[in-house]
Amino acid sequence: MVTTNLKDYFHEASLTSLLLATAICAPSVYADSPVQLSVPTINLPAGDVSGVRVSALYGRSHNVKGLNFSVLGLSDIDNFTGINLGLFYGANRTRTSMKGFELGLANFNGGTAKGADVGLVNYTASNFTGAQLGLFNYAGSLNGLQFGFMNATNHINKGIQIGLINFDRSGTFVSKDLPVFPLVNARF
Repeated sequence: MVTTNLKDYFHEASLTSLLLATAICAPSVYADSPVQLSVPTINLPAGDVSGVRVSALYGRSHNVKGLNFSVLGLSDIDNFTGINLGLFYGANRTRTSMKGFELGLANFNGGTAKGADVGLVNYTASNFTGAQLGLFNYAGSLNGLQFGFMNATNHINKGIQIGLINFDRSGTFVSKDLPVFPLVNARF
């Protein structure tokens, strides 16, 4: 009789533990994580982030909203909203959309960006709205400010370039046939 009661007790305890673990873990499957550590090939915990993310050496995540730290390497995100800080030779890469502030050795945006990029190299493949501050700045199209040693864009929609070399493929304020102008170039 004792054996049966002991078996029942362990069976009920196992079932209760399983249900409790499922209840605790289920929200993390559907909700964004408030904290994530991202290292090569592993995100702890996996999924999107709404909070703080730390990427060491290399980390890849899909969607991050909040504060992102890239330490000694590259933080690679599809869509980012918030503050992106590259620390100790950290660089930032956003593949699709960036909204916010980026500070890093290099900031690469494969799609659109809105906000501010501060780094040695700032690159946005598509439309950039805001301010790029660095040695080299590039935006597919520019709405805002580029301030650096060399600034480049395919077209200034509305904005200004301030630097030693300013390149606008669609021409400068002096002439549409002159794509390079020193010190200042603008279109309003």
